[in-house]
Amino acid sequence: MGLWSKKVPGIITQVALILFSLYGVTRGEVCHSPLVSNLLPSSFRSSSQLSSSHGPGFAKLNRRDGAGGWSPLSSDSDTGHNWKQYRQEDNIGAFPGNSNADSVVQHKLQHPVIARYVRLIPLAWNPNGRIGLRLETYGCPYNSDVVSFDGHSSLLYRLSPRLRQMARESISLKFKALRNSGTLLHAEGLSEHSLTLELKKGKLLLVLRKGRSSSPDSRHLVSLGSLLDDQHWHQVAVEHHSNHLNLTVDKSTLWVQIPLRFTHWDHDQMSVGADQGLGSLRSVGSNRNFYGCLENLVYNGVNLVNLAEQRDQRVTTKGNVTFSCAEPIFVAMTFTSPQSFLWLPRVTEPSLMGMSVGLQFRTWNKAGLLLTFDLPNQGGAVWLYLSKAMLHLQIHKPGRAPLELSTGSALNDGQWHSVELISRRGRLTIAVDGDEGATAHASPSFLIATGHLFFGGCPDEGSSQECMNPFKAFQGCMRLLTVDNQQVDLIKVQQRLMGNYSHLQIDMCGIID
Repeated sequence: MGLWSKKVPGIITQVALILFSLYGVTRGEVCHSPLVSNLLPSSFRSSSQLSSSHGPGFAKLNRRDGAGGWSPLSSDSDTGHNWKQYRQEDNIGAFPGNSNADSVVQHKLQHPVIARYVRLIPLAWNPNGRIGLRLETYGCPYNSDVVSFDGHSSLLYRLSPRLRQMARESISLKFKALRNSGTLLHAEGLSEHSLTLELKKGKLLLVLRKGRSSSPDSRHLVSLGSLLDDQHWHQVAVEHHSNHLNLTVDKSTLWVQIPLRFTHWDHDQMSVGADQGLGSLRSVGSNRNFYGCLENLVYNGVNLVNLAEQRDQRVTTKGNVTFSCAEPIFVAMTFTSPQSFLWLPRVTEPSLMGMSVGLQFRTWNKAGLLLTFDLPNQGGAVWLYLSKAMLHLQIHKPGRAPLELSTGSALNDGQWHSVELISRRGRLTIAVDGDEGATAHASPSFLIATGHLFFGGCPDEGSSQECMNPFKAFQGCMRLLTVDNQQVDLIKVQQRLMGNYSHLQIDMCGIID
């Protein structure tokens, strides 16, 4: 079912979730309106259903439509697309359900949640019954003006005096990044004072600058947040007072004393999605435009996204700017414990033309197994793993000395890193981060071909699947798995239509800083 829950005793679970705290995003607005009961049946989706009378559209609280609620075909399922787990005190949220057919259990969430879709995953249930669900959620409507940038596009605003002459200046926005670096916005004025908000390796930088000089004295830099390129929405707010400012990223707020030379703001133009101000210097992060979506960009009380959407004459558009936000393009998976693994069967027969396996990973750990497979005809084993934050390859073949390669460094920085293992025409290559990274080569005298592939770790010793891991299990996230240049469909894996896995969270990257 497209929603969350705790393992639930009982046949039909009654859950009422309050998506917002008593007061929602709009100050003073009471958020307790039912959000589910009036939805059409087409608004509900589920991983499966026991019968047509147990469909997801019947999962409405205090209703007895159909057979009385939703129930899946089998009591173990989980599907979705890039979900973000609700956390309480940095722990994954789990909500007890009821133990009979009709009583209601209500849960108030500790933190406000803004969402288009909500998913409950049953974690336990009465062993003598089946999973079942009826629910209601409570909250209030949310207005959204969204703009999307493709990494080459931007908007340029000419700020009117009414927008600039404020006793307290403020900027607020939400963003969802598909790349870990890029400029969110850049504002500047005739007196050569400028402000830049940008991402650099998943952190938010606020840069105040005076003049054209690149010397350290000409700028003031503040950093906040981490892993902000997780393809989820993040809230940013800047409040400028006379001699200080407040910078907020999600739930963290930083009070910043401003040196006197940076206190005067007279911005008369703002570029969004790029640093393209007239005569401006590039800021201290990356030299790339922003790739992702912005929502509700408000400058001194005026919604600038709405101005652009209305084709206001003060706004100039550069490149492909669209006023919608597509779903994330990557499906990730989280290896949560030493028992985590993903097994994929051999896709093709061994070929003299060679083989390739690719993936992207992010982790904070210095060590962990990324991939292992046996060579054909009991010809040995291959391990691709992290050790001391470097990428290592070992190939053990009976009667031969082990073949070892290593490359890369500091790969436990929490950033996404790409890895490729390629064997072509007698040349073996491991590569990290493509053209920007490092490679290592060897020329083995034997054929390298893939068997069954194990990612992250191995099954328990009692499993019939042959796999040996002499290294630590991987804990972190992976995405964009490819075998012989064919991308692995992780949604099919999640639906148990291909391969096997254990202790994986598919369709999310759940690591935190």
